[in-house]
Amino acid sequence: MNKAYKAASSMGAAALVLSGAAMAAAPADGFDQWTASSGAIASDCPAGFTCSGEVTGDGFFQRQISDGTNDYFQTIITDAGVSGTAGNMSFSDESFVRTGNVGGLADKSSITDSTTTGALVETFDTATTLLTGWASTNGTDDEVMIYQGISAVDDGATAGGEDFRTDFWLDQTGTLGSVGKIMRITSGVDIQEQTTSTAAQVQDFVLVDRSGSEVGVGGVDIDGDASDDLTWLAGENVKAIWIGQDMSLIEGVGQEFGFTSYTNVTTSNAVSDFSLVDSTAIDWDTTAPPAGWGSLATDGTGGPF
Repeated sequence: MNKAYKAASSMGAAALVLSGAAMAAAPADGFDQWTASSGAIASDCPAGFTCSGEVTGDGFFQRQISDGTNDYFQTIITDAGVSGTAGNMSFSDESFVRTGNVGGLADKSSITDSTTTGALVETFDTATTLLTGWASTNGTDDEVMIYQGISAVDDGATAGGEDFRTDFWLDQTGTLGSVGKIMRITSGVDIQEQTTSTAAQVQDFVLVDRSGSEVGVGGVDIDGDASDDLTWLAGENVKAIWIGQDMSLIEGVGQEFGFTSYTNVTTSNAVSDFSLVDSTAIDWDTTAPPAGWGSLATDGTGGPF
């Protein structure tokens, strides 16, 4: 990890020298359109653009991109000597800058640290994307996306495995999410792996908070009783919590429960359901979202972007 930060410091200084007074720009064809082989970075020129002036080094790549009207500098930094695809290396940072002293920033940074001890794989992942100024939504609404995940997975366990995971997502547009926001926190523990004679013993927790442009007109019925349904209007703040446990075969005694709740934070209305014989909260990611909720808040494996 120290090597990654050393690369960021040295190459970042070089990027500032080359870009001069240029400010940031949105990616011409999206982030992560590049690969590295033994530290040599390669990236095709985006369709409709011309590319020139490549400056390369071990773990460093910079070039000028033009659409005929605006000129940009694209800078990519990663560890020296590394091979792999964008977003799947121990460290990478990609930014686009626009010449002409136009305010803004488009940048994505990723760090992955994974260690393997026998069959146990411990992984830390984090990624941050920042779009500000003219690179922001409609050129006015800044957006920040943050993902962080920690996991410990014993792929070789047939029984008694203790897998653990926790993840955090944040995607907010506008100042402090004033335009729209999704926040999702999850954690889960697989206390015992499934075998031919025993079921998996698991505990899961999910919290999702959505607001603004991420919420449409909708509602939810979580217990089949229409008299206490919860509804919300477009743009309101809605929060949901799922908690589940399935320990049904521990010492032959059923220990299963599920809890689900939705809260319309804007109106202070809420509904909830608790069951000692139903752990459907554990399977929330595979169920359909309620009306107006948008996509399931996983927004893709390993992060929302």
